[in-house]
Amino acid sequence: MVRVSRLPRLVLLLPLLTLLGTVACGDDEPTTPTPDSGSHTVDAGTDAGIDAGHDAGPGAETDAGADAGPELDAGIDAGTESDAGIDAGAESDAGTELDAGTDAGTGTEADAGTDGGVACTPSGWVDEPADLGVITNRSLDILVRLRAIPGLAVQENPNGVNVPTGYRLFVMKYNQPADHAHPECQRFEQRVTLMHTSDAKPMVLYTGGYNVSVGTGRSEPAQLLAGNQIALEHRFFPPSIPTPADWSHLTIRQSADDFHRITQALKPIYTGKWVSTGGSKGGETVVFFRRFYPDDVDATVAYVAPIARRDDERFPAFQDTVGGAAQAACRERLWAFQREVLSRRERMLALVDDYARTEGLTYTQLGRELVLEHAAIETYFAFWQYDAPSRCVQNIPGTDATDQELFDAMDYEVGMGSFADSGIAPYAAYYYQSALELGWPQPYEAHLGALIHFPGTDTGEVYSPPGIPFVFRPQAMPDIQDWVSTQGNRLMFIYGSLDPWTAAAYSLGSAQDSYYYTVQGGNHGARISQLPAQQQTEAKATLNRWMGVSPLKRAPKVSLEDEPPLFAPRLPPRLRAGSQP
Repeated sequence: MVRVSRLPRLVLLLPLLTLLGTVACGDDEPTTPTPDSGSHTVDAGTDAGIDAGHDAGPGAETDAGADAGPELDAGIDAGTESDAGIDAGAESDAGTELDAGTDAGTGTEADAGTDGGVACTPSGWVDEPADLGVITNRSLDILVRLRAIPGLAVQENPNGVNVPTGYRLFVMKYNQPADHAHPECQRFEQRVTLMHTSDAKPMVLYTGGYNVSVGTGRSEPAQLLAGNQIALEHRFFPPSIPTPADWSHLTIRQSADDFHRITQALKPIYTGKWVSTGGSKGGETVVFFRRFYPDDVDATVAYVAPIARRDDERFPAFQDTVGGAAQAACRERLWAFQREVLSRRERMLALVDDYARTEGLTYTQLGRELVLEHAAIETYFAFWQYDAPSRCVQNIPGTDATDQELFDAMDYEVGMGSFADSGIAPYAAYYYQSALELGWPQPYEAHLGALIHFPGTDTGEVYSPPGIPFVFRPQAMPDIQDWVSTQGNRLMFIYGSLDPWTAAAYSLGSAQDSYYYTVQGGNHGARISQLPAQQQTEAKATLNRWMGVSPLKRAPKVSLEDEPPLFAPRLPPRLRAGSQP
């Protein structure tokens, strides 16, 4: 699959747009912001040796194999895509009323979060009733019915991609409020894709928590059920961004409201059972959705979904002993690798500079010193997240390796471009969410002692967009975990035993009809299809029961290659090229 690696310029402009002002409505109780990520910058004036005449500003492009930015199917640029001739139209605002006092730490008011108290600029949006006579008429073509949903702009397979037999692909945009408490104010279009097979079959609501691909990838539950799949792009990932962007509307509650409105809009067509699913941040997101709207879907399958704390100390403890006695030699090799890299600091910094010149990168936000330290720290994390112990000797050089071999190993495991401005910017929304609500792992660096010159800087706060204020909301994640433990039902969590994110796995507590599975030796790509045969059978039977379907005589084959492409910060270049972990 060919992808475009061009960095969406809009993302790089977001901090500037925010400083120019916002247009959304909200309360008038400003909060006292913590210092923004710019206050943590080390060596911010260093541009990693870029020639004076080189353009270090927004729009710098990286090689397709080393760009940490969002990847889309052939010919689609997430930041510049425009569906000519599509009119978003007006829509009914299903689900804009919020339940006051149940906002998981995003504020006690019913407006789902603070927005800086800026006065409303009316959007001109008109609440039009849905034509249920068309939408629910099964004798009509599905495209006609979809286009009858107010606010939903629909194109069928606009890029002419190959679609699996029995399916139809629709690329859509749904008009959403930037602030669901004030739908009359600013609006934006959220990108959505639909793989339709039959309105009588189950619907799988999928999100990766980042961008959405406009291709035909189907999640594991969609493949197992041979069902429909609606895939949602998370707000504030291009092009699903309000303009100008009021970052205070990037909360887990506002995201849940997005999902609720889309679900309610489509349910008159897809009247059967629904299951939500996603991996990593996508897995988190669908659990958040269930917490606020527990009845919108019938069940949830969340893969490798963390529920982290601010500077979460569970992550270093997990990494200290990951893999147990069986992987002691691999852990030692990785530690020796990290020490060797940082012991050659000046020579490695020179390679950072060379890499920046070759790839046309800048390191304005972090500075070259942090780039090197964070890459060394994250190589250990990334190895266990995406690689395998069987490749430890092959992929992690020994202490006698050359400088270039050590550098290349870091690039292979975590992608040196991930730490450049052009690698951070496409995931600005994720880093902001981490600093605001999601939390982040405490850096695993104590074992490196004095070799770390800037301790405690590999954090969500440092990577959050400069100039965008935030106040961490410590009750947001505990509220979600409390809901899972006390009120959750029909939840399934899948984790990999070697994946560092498993350190922050959900606890089922007294959740009803819910299940927790671990793929032994698995990493961040853990799936039901990787479980032992008996557990696979159990998990698949549970999914079928939840969806009210009888097991097929010939069970569908699951192909990880047919899943949606991966989007994530610090994704190794080999996985950005289309392979799966």
